[in-house]
Amino acid sequence: MKFVAFTIKNVFRDRIFLMILSFVFVYAAIPFFSYFSMRQLQEISITMSISLNSFILLILSLFGSIYTIWRDIERKYTFTTLSFPVTRINYFIGRYIGFVSVLFFITVINLILGLIAIKISAGFYKSELPILWSNIALAYFFSLLKYCIVLGFGFLFASFSTSFFTPVFSTIAIFLAGNSIQGIYEYVLKESENSSAFLKWVVSIFYYILPNLSAFDMTSYAAYSINMNIKSVMFSIIYFVFYLSIVMTFAVLIFNRRDLK
Repeated sequence: MKFVAFTIKNVFRDRIFLMILSFVFVYAAIPFFSYFSMRQLQEISITMSISLNSFILLILSLFGSIYTIWRDIERKYTFTTLSFPVTRINYFIGRYIGFVSVLFFITVINLILGLIAIKISAGFYKSELPILWSNIALAYFFSLLKYCIVLGFGFLFASFSTSFFTPVFSTIAIFLAGNSIQGIYEYVLKESENSSAFLKWVVSIFYYILPNLSAFDMTSYAAYSINMNIKSVMFSIIYFVFYLSIVMTFAVLIFNRRDLK
């Protein structure tokens, strides 16, 4: 709990965090921009709100995972702290949970502002589709889960890297690959008739190794009021717990063996 509170306190004091937090004011412009979408004000405002939340969480997860651990090591904070009767696991997991708490706090703020922006936008032109507020809340929740995994990968790369840029670009690569692997897998294995057996085998390996981040994208369900399948929702949650546990286990094991002097 000590490192959780310490992380939260430091994050809210950091200038970079305050700069990123300023993006929440963009929610005030969503009704204005959605007004130019003709008769889809409601759908566009929902999509823009969820997308803005995702963008803010992406920047925060990159900043938090890499900048926190890397800066602690560079400033010899970890060496000083771990000289006391504190385990590396407590330090590492505490730092991670602390930043997850920050992501949760920001998600709640974004959700409140998003709901207000959607309500205002929907008032300009009545849509034929009802607003399923529960779907919107779930879309924000699954965005949080998605970036908790991205945050976990950032911690994983920062646990062994001595460079600031290596974990940054590695995490971005995982993010891009995780968002596209589902589409690539479906195209190569199901739609493309000219794909070789070797290509299908390689794509299948990457499909099961890389995080399927597209499984946490519920934007279409929220924007077009599509009823969510409970089994799919539960599967995504189970997948999140299972995958994040593996990533954080590797991160902790690597960090435990790292020389911090």
